[in-house]
Amino acid sequence: MKVLLPFAIAMIALTGCSAIADNGTSELKWYKTKEETINHGIKEEKIKKEDIIGEVSENGETFVIYKKQFEEGLGVGVSSISEQEGKFAWYDPDQDVLVKNDKVKKYSSQISWGTTTQSGKYFTIYTGLSEDHPIVKTRTSEVSPAIDKESGIYFYIEPAK
Repeated sequence: MKVLLPFAIAMIALTGCSAIADNGTSELKWYKTKEETINHGIKEEKIKKEDIIGEVSENGETFVIYKKQFEEGLGVGVSSISEQEGKFAWYDPDQDVLVKNDKVKKYSSQISWGTTTQSGKYFTIYTGLSEDHPIVKTRTSEVSPAIDKESGIYFYIEPAK
């Protein structure tokens, strides 16, 4: 028993370290086309094709932006499409964010967070809700984001510096 416990702890530690070093690439499912990849992502995220509100190409990466209904309210998800050797994969390292909480009358007009693509590039994502033409204040400037007129969700993605 004395030998078994240290062995079990060592195995758990080694398994955890190898999972961290893996970078998530072995979990990705690769497809021949970008359309197949998006269809896989729709199933993976449990959304409908109509929930996709935008696609952004920035700094050699492709991002898919989608809305998602949660128990608390309206959310936004952002995933990237990885491309290697002519094949494509859906990559979603981040949690979806709540942009409108149905139980709160006042909520943040802009949410931002950093993300890393599967290829290791860093980006900042800005999103929120607006009824008109919002202005996004980034670290370096002010920009007009894309906006989904139906939901009022706006989004902007820029490379992090």
